Amino acid sequence: METALGQRQGLPADLLYLSEKHPRGTWRGRSELAGAGETWLGSHDYFRAITAKISENLVRLRERGETAYDSGAAFRRHSGSLLGGLEGHHGIEDDHYFPMFRRVEPRLIRGFDILNADHEMIHAAIYDFSARSRDFLSRIGSSEGVMNSDQRRATDEMAETAARFTAILRQHLGDEEDIVIPLIIEQARDDPEFG
Repeated sequence: METALGQRQGLPADLLYLSEKHPRGTWRGRSELAGAGETWLGSHDYFRAITAKISENLVRLRERGETAYDSGAAFRRHSGSLLGGLEGHHGIEDDHYFPMFRRVEPRLIRGFDILNADHEMIHAAIYDFSARSRDFLSRIGSSEGVMNSDQRRATDEMAETAARFTAILRQHLGDEEDIVIPLIIEQARDDPEFG
């Protein structure tokens, strides 16, 4: 079975045994998720919301066909928040949570290997997104008015980059939740301070 991000059709079934026991629709508001679990879900909700906002703003810019004085500033603010947030979030997962989770549930080691590979791919995509963002901001400029052909192309290219990035990020967030959140629920039953 293909496990590469963007290629796989979900996680292998043998890694979802805890998710079957604790399905997605039962997670919110559970006492076992107080603390780390709710913070995890909140971070993921934020990443989904900010990628949607970036995409919506690019679509509006394309549809309007004209730039405003703050077109670049809003994009810079949202994309900086997204990319910086992802760097920090993945750093905590890679350095703290995933090693701890591997120790407490060895049957999920392969799942955390897949998630670590996802992080590597996402970080390569972050560098690409950053480079394309700088190019987009340079080409879009800070003046107001009807877009010229280069500004239109820059906006189209950035919208395509954002769509590709969003697709792999959302797949990763969902797959990660399917492993991590049920594991936190299970472990917190025995150790309320888990996580």
